[in-house]
Amino acid sequence: MRVALLLRGVNVGGVTVRSADLRALLADAGLGDVATVLASGNAVVTAGSAATAATTAEAALEARYGRRIRVLGIEVDALQRIVDAYPHGEDDEHTPYVVFELEPGIAEELAALDPGEGESIAAGAGVVHWANPKGTTLTSPFAKALERTAKDRVTTRNVRTLRKVIAAA
Repeated sequence: MRVALLLRGVNVGGVTVRSADLRALLADAGLGDVATVLASGNAVVTAGSAATAATTAEAALEARYGRRIRVLGIEVDALQRIVDAYPHGEDDEHTPYVVFELEPGIAEELAALDPGEGESIAAGAGVVHWANPKGTTLTSPFAKALERTAKDRVTTRNVRTLRKVIAAA
């Protein structure tokens, strides 16, 4: 099965994982048909299950970089359903995001937060769909609450990036 791997916190904050290195590392760890997407910690692999792919990737990354890098593994078909379910309109004034929980229950907790002016949030199964005014990704009320309450327990991707991940599958 094709599995998307979304690495949390790489290529920001001092941990650089180059696409070529990530491709080689995942292939050497036994994951098949590895493709990386952009320089933002995204890959698509062939594996028996999403959970196995994520565990394998995390172990290989920790061995290589000497620290835990959390990885969300999700079947590409499931990722497509999440993107298709994005409930907010996409326009030039907003940035469309999906916030993926890395620990059960975080999405529900985040969906209960109040969005700021111009923001929209909606819960899905294990995700929060979020739209925020352009230029406020780090400063909006929801972004600040996200940083405070769930920083290391989620990984966030732009919906446009997720479409590229799906296309790479």
